[in-house]
Formats: sequence, structure tokens, C-alpha cells
Amino acid sequence: MSNILITYTSMTGHNEKIAKHLEEYLKGKGADVTLEQLVDSDAFDLPDYDAVIVGSYTYHEGELPDEAQDFYEDLEDVDLDRTKFAVFGSSSKGHIHYGRAVDYFTMQLNSSNGDQAADSVKINGEVEPDDLKRIETMADYVLKSLE
Repeated sequence: MSNILITYTSMTGHNEKIAKHLEEYLKGKGADVTLEQLVDSDAFDLPDYDAVIVGSYTYHEGELPDEAQDFYEDLEDVDLDRTKFAVFGSSSKGHIHYGRAVDYFTMQLNSSNGDQAADSVKINGEVEPDDLKRIETMADYVLKSLE
């Protein structure tokens, strides 16, 4: 059974909705899932999981949210030892820095020796049924990478 961490930060509730949907979906596929807020996650624990899925919104001028800063900075000192990962985030295409936090986390997880199991998913605003299907596809790729 796969041991997967879903860790996220959410200001509007969109990423929380996505994270909870992911948790339910992955559990339905037989995975052992831990769901927690990014602020409560310890980057140094990530290698203990088979896979990690990170969700973050993009703040202000393309910045990481304050509650994601410590985790992100700690990733610089973590060797993920090929831990599988995926990244998602809700943002607004109305901003010039649409989904930049998703890009930052994807780059840092790759730089930390992680193994990207699925393309990152950016969702424009409110989570729609088609968005959840893209999230499920991302989750399926993560599961397939663990076979």
C-alpha cells in the first residue's frame, strides 16, 4: 500500500477542496494518505513517504504564501532521495503571475532530488468538475509511478 502525503495551503478554500478530494480519491484507490496543512508539515519528513503532493496558492506579486515559506526554504536542505511528487494550486489567470507558487514548488522539489510523477496542475479560480478530473489524472500518475 502506498504511503502518500498531501500537504497544502489555502486562503480561499479552493486548495483545501482539492486536497480533500485528492485524499478521498487516493484512499478509494487503496493508498494510505496523510492530509495536513503545509504550515504543519516538516520538509525533512518527506523522504519517509512514497509520494508527496503539494498544493499552494500564489500570493500577491507571484510570491509564496507566508505559511509556505519555512517548508519551502527547508526543502533546499532535504534530499528527497527520488521521492515521487506532484504539485497543484488554485490561482487566477487574471494575475500576471498565474500559479507561480506551483512553479516554485515544482522547481524546488526537483532540485531536492525528487522524482516528478505528474505534470503540475494549475486551476483558475473556483474548482470545477473538469478541474477535479485533471486532479484525479494527476493522482493516477502518482499511483502508477509507485507500482
